[in-house]
Amino acid sequence: MGALRGLGRAYQAYKKSKQASKALQSSKKTDKLQFPVIKSVPVSKTVTQEGAEASVKKTKSDAYLKNIDELNKHNRDILKGEEAKKKLEHMVDTKKAYKIGKKSIHPSDPGKKKQIGAD
Repeated sequence: MGALRGLGRAYQAYKKSKQASKALQSSKKTDKLQFPVIKSVPVSKTVTQEGAEASVKKTKSDAYLKNIDELNKHNRDILKGEEAKKKLEHMVDTKKAYKIGKKSIHPSDPGKKKQIGAD
């Protein structure tokens, strides 16, 4: 018992995984595996009205607009004299923006496959 001291959560998780594997094995015998239905998250309006493909396009365009706003904010901060150059470089490092030359930074569009100057 002394060896298990302090490992209560890990031991409980191990027991749950054993129970889940037993349930999975028993469900294989009946060829029916039932998972609980998630009811708390509704389907988005875009998916129900226009389909999943339109929802993906909308999400990517929203991300593009967010990248544009963030880039403009950092450029305004640079003009005011604040330290925003590090934030712009972070955007380039995380591929939310890309550089052309030494000074020209542009927002990246997640909806497009290839962009000029982007990797």
